Amino acid sequence: MRSPKAVLVAAAALTLPAALRAQEAGHSGGSPIFSVDIGLAVWTWVLFGLTLFILAWKVFPAIAGGLEERQRKIQDSIDEAAEDREEARRLLERHRRELAEARKEAQAILAEGREAGERLREEILEEARQEQAKLLERTRREIEREHARLAADVRREAVDVALAAAERLLRERLDAEDDRRLVEEYVSRLGSVA
Repeated sequence: MRSPKAVLVAAAALTLPAALRAQEAGHSGGSPIFSVDIGLAVWTWVLFGLTLFILAWKVFPAIAGGLEERQRKIQDSIDEAAEDREEARRLLERHRRELAEARKEAQAILAEGREAGERLREEILEEARQEQAKLLERTRREIEREHARLAADVRREAVDVALAAAERLLRERLDAEDDRRLVEEYVSRLGSVA
C-alpha cells in the first residue's frame, strides 16, 4: 500500500502542469474557466491531503483489517471443510471396515449354523441307526425266544405223542403192520407240527 505522502506528491505532480498552463492562459486574456486561483488550489490540495491522511490513518487500516479478517475466516472455513472432509473419509473407511467385519461375522455365523445343522443331522441319523440296531437286536432275540419256545412246544408235543403211541401200543398188542402204521402216523404228526 502506498503511503499518503506518495499519493499526495503524485497528485500534485499530475495537476501542477495543468494549473500552470491555466495560469498562463489567464494572463494572456483567455477564458476564466482556465484561470487558476492559487489560494483555491492550495486549499484544495490541503483538504485533499488531509482527507487522504485521515483515510490512511483510520479508514484504510480498518478496511485492511476487515479484509484480513475476512481472509482469515475464509481460510478457517477452508481448513474446517478440509478437516470435515478428512473426518468424513475416516468415518466412511471405518464404516466400510465395520461393514466388512459384520459380513464376515454373518458368514461365520451361517457357516457355524450349517455345521451345527450337519452335526445335528448326523447325530439324529446315528441315533436312528442305533435305535434301528437295538430294535433289530430285540426283534432277533424275540424271534429266537419264540423259536426256542416253539421248539420246546414241538418237543413236548412230540413226547406227548410218543407217550400216547407207546401207551396205545402197550394197551393193544398189535402186530408189526399196526406198529408200522402207528410210527408213520407219529412221524407225519411231527412233520406237520414243525
